[in-house]
Amino acid sequence: MSKDNKIKEDNTVIEKKNRPNVIFTVLVSVLFLVGISIFFALRYFNNTYGIDFTAIYYTIMSPLKGTDSNVVTDGITEILPTIIAIFSFFLVFFLFSRLRRSRGWKAVKLTCIVLGLAAVPASLITTFYSLGVDDFIYAKNHPTEIYENYYVKPDADNVVANGKTKNLIYIYLESMETTYASTDIGGYQTENYMPHLTALAKENVSFSDKSEGLLGGFCCSVGSGWTMGAILSSTSGVPFSFPVEGNSIGESEHFASGLVTLGDLLEEYGYTQEFLCGSDAVFGGRKSFYVQHGDYDIFDLFTAREQGFVPEDYAVWWGFEDLHLYEIAKHELTRLASLDEPFNLTMLTADTHHVEGYVCSLCRNDYPDTTANVVACADRQLAEFIDWIKAQDFYEDTVIVITGDHPRMDTCLVESVDYYDRMIYNCFINSAAEVQGNTYDRVFTTLDMFPTILESMGFDVVGDRLGLGTSMFSYLPTLAEEMGFDEFNAELQKYSDYYINNFS
Repeated sequence: MSKDNKIKEDNTVIEKKNRPNVIFTVLVSVLFLVGISIFFALRYFNNTYGIDFTAIYYTIMSPLKGTDSNVVTDGITEILPTIIAIFSFFLVFFLFSRLRRSRGWKAVKLTCIVLGLAAVPASLITTFYSLGVDDFIYAKNHPTEIYENYYVKPDADNVVANGKTKNLIYIYLESMETTYASTDIGGYQTENYMPHLTALAKENVSFSDKSEGLLGGFCCSVGSGWTMGAILSSTSGVPFSFPVEGNSIGESEHFASGLVTLGDLLEEYGYTQEFLCGSDAVFGGRKSFYVQHGDYDIFDLFTAREQGFVPEDYAVWWGFEDLHLYEIAKHELTRLASLDEPFNLTMLTADTHHVEGYVCSLCRNDYPDTTANVVACADRQLAEFIDWIKAQDFYEDTVIVITGDHPRMDTCLVESVDYYDRMIYNCFINSAAEVQGNTYDRVFTTLDMFPTILESMGFDVVGDRLGLGTSMFSYLPTLAEEMGFDEFNAELQKYSDYYINNFS
């Protein structure tokens, strides 16, 4: 064998021996990169959002068309520099340790290998318990009989119109919780960022978990902690707990076909109904829900473009900001009021959506915190809209229901407040019903809004309960009061054959 061939053969042997080492090095490095990416994504998520796994699960499984892309890009921008820096240090030390023979560098190499191999499982275990995936899985594998024992199906026998009922304007204020108020009136802030909403609650009917005279609200129960969950819960009296595959929620031709909702009942009574939002109504299954439960007309971003309320290529935040939403609402209310039928205009604001909220042209810079300025701006816009409604001829025949949809899905302004201490705002203006019991010191949830809204419109809810909800205008305790909120909430999270068989 020639000398050249001998050298070539030796190099080939060395190359084959080194190949497994190269593959192992790449594998350990990739695993470390994936592990720290999961860890810092989780850290960012918990610090920014702080929501439970039920809300995460159903949001991901919902139709995601129309999602504000900044939700993803902001997260990546926030965590990417840290991931790159840590991974770069790891890679330099790991590769250098493989070239050195001293005992110290061997220890460094071993440490890097352990870190690389442990990064992914450690991050996944942290994620599993940090987000409450264990509780979610446990609940879904333990049945409840809460529906068999308590569910009241709405029908013509227990929802009765005794005389003329009122029109409904239902305003969901995105992420509007009472923690934005100052501590002296029931909130958690040094200043009151929602003075107009506070005044409306005081001057009208508003139910509170706090003592008399303090601003409070209702608890966010399991299955209502995101917008579509809140919409379904507040209009049907049951939480969102459907089995799903992929992004199938709301794409079926039979979305929650067994449920009887507010929209279904009002359709039977001849109401013309419309859902108005400033985003793509498809997001989260909202369009399917409203079309299939009440035959609502849908007015969203694309409708606004088509009708010339915004330019054809207009797109800010989730679609268009609330200053356009309120102007469109005035136009639509004027149109609806000109018809011969009673009407229901349900609308959803967006400027206070996470993260931080959207600073529109009407926002002032009164506070050092962006979210505080956005909340204050939303408060002023809502007050101006209510004043406009009160000046219209249809006002006397109309009840205005204002609620938040769910607590904030970020930690802005509420970082130090426990999730279940963050109550959701509610106010009933020009209600047809009189309060029979207390409006204060109550424990109630999103589910209780369903019969409460109907009674505020002038309907008689026989027995004062629908779904799992109790009318707040009655003397009857809510199920959260009767069972205790923690037990009630735990039962709502569990699996139910009744729910699947009757509501899906």
